[in-house]
Amino acid sequence: MKPATPKILLHYPRFALGAAVAALAAALVLLRLDVPPVPTWFYVFAWYPTLVILDALVVRLGGTSLLARPRELGGMLWWSAVIWFLFEALNFRLQDWYYVFLPDHRVERWLGITLSLATVVPAVLLPARLLEYLGVGRRLSARPVRVESGDLRVSVALGCAALALTLVFPSVLHPFTWGAVWLIAEPLLYRRDRDRSLFGDIARGEWGRIVRLMAAGLVAGALWETFNHLARGRWIYTVPFLEDVKLFEMPPVGFLGFPFFALEVWSLYHLLARRPRAATVVPTVAFAVLVLAGMDRWTVSSTTPRLADLPAVSAEARARLQDAGLTDVFRLAQLRPEEIGRRAGLDHAAASSVREAARLCTLRGIGTRHAAALAAGGIRTVADLAAASPATVWSVAHRGPRPTLPEVRVWVRAARRAVGAADDPRY
Repeated sequence: MKPATPKILLHYPRFALGAAVAALAAALVLLRLDVPPVPTWFYVFAWYPTLVILDALVVRLGGTSLLARPRELGGMLWWSAVIWFLFEALNFRLQDWYYVFLPDHRVERWLGITLSLATVVPAVLLPARLLEYLGVGRRLSARPVRVESGDLRVSVALGCAALALTLVFPSVLHPFTWGAVWLIAEPLLYRRDRDRSLFGDIARGEWGRIVRLMAAGLVAGALWETFNHLARGRWIYTVPFLEDVKLFEMPPVGFLGFPFFALEVWSLYHLLARRPRAATVVPTVAFAVLVLAGMDRWTVSSTTPRLADLPAVSAEARARLQDAGLTDVFRLAQLRPEEIGRRAGLDHAAASSVREAARLCTLRGIGTRHAAALAAGGIRTVADLAAASPATVWSVAHRGPRPTLPEVRVWVRAARRAVGAADDPRY
C-alpha cells in the first residue's frame, strides 16, 4: 500500500508561492519605508523569495522542487558564490563595476555579499527549468554536429587566449569575458558528463536546453538589474565606451551578455558540483576570503554614510543632530535646511552645511570618505561638483585604488543632473 503523502507537501507549491509573494511584497514596502537593513540588502530580500516563486511554479507544472532537496540546494548556493567570486576576481583587472553603500562592518558586508552571490546559479537554472516545463524548445533540434577531441582542445585554447587577451587589453576586449570562461569549462564538462554537457547537446542535435538557458539568462539579468537598481547597496557599471546610456545601471547592449553568461553558469556549476566536497571546501573558502578582501580594496568604493563621518560639519552640529535623532545621512539629504535647523537647533547656515554635506555623500555612492577628500579640495556641495571637470575632481579625490576616473565621471554626471545643468558632451 502506497504511504499517504503529508498534507503539507500536497499544498507546498500553493503555500510556498503565497508566502514568497508576501515576502517579496513586504520587502518592497520596507524598502519604501526605509526600514533597515532592507534598503541596503534589498537585493537579498528580493531574490530569495523570487527563487521560491520560481521553484513553486516548477512544482505546480509537474516538476520536482529544488528546495525540497536541501543538501543539493546548499551545494548549489555555495558553488554559485564561488563561481561569481571568479568573475569578481577578473573584475579587479577589468574594473567594469564597483559597489557602493555596503555596511562598514566587515562581517556583515562579507556575509551579505556571499548571500547575494549565492543566488546566481539558481537564478539561472530555475527560470530554465520553468521554461522546460512550459515546453519551450522541447522539440528544437538540428543535424548533429560531430565533436572530436581536437575540437575540445581548440575550444580550451580559444578560451584561454580570449581570457588572456581580455586581461591584457581590458578596455577593449572586456566583452570576451562572457564567453571565454565557457569555452574553457565546457570541454572539461563534455569529457566528464556528456549528458549534462552543452557540447553534448550540440553533438546530439538538441538545442532546446541551450535556448532555454540563454532565455533564462535574459530573465535573470532583467531581475538582477531591477533589484540592484532599487537597492541602496548596489553595483554601478563603468564599462568602457558605454558609460553614458544605461537601463537601470546596465548599458543596454550589456544585456546581450546575460545569455552567454547563463551558458557559463551551467557549465561551471555542473563541472564543479560533481567534485568531492571534502577536497574542495578548504580551497574554495580560502579563495572566497581572498576575493572578498580584494573586493574591499579594489571594488567596494563606499560604505553606508555615518553621521560621525559627515565632512565639513562641526562636532557641535553633529552632537545636536545626534540629540535630535537625525542620524540617518540619507534622511538628512532629503530634509530642507529649515527642518534640520528647527529640529536640531542650528542656524540656517549650519543646517544648510549639514544638508549639502549629506547630499554630496549620498550622491551616486560617493560616501563620506570620498566626500571628505572632495571637501578638503574645495568641493563641498553638489553644485561645486557639477561645476568641476572629471579630471579635476579625480585629482582631488583619488586616494588609492578608488575612485577611478570613470567612477568620478559617474559622480559629475549625477551632480550636473541634480543641479539641472546640461551634461558636457566631452565627458
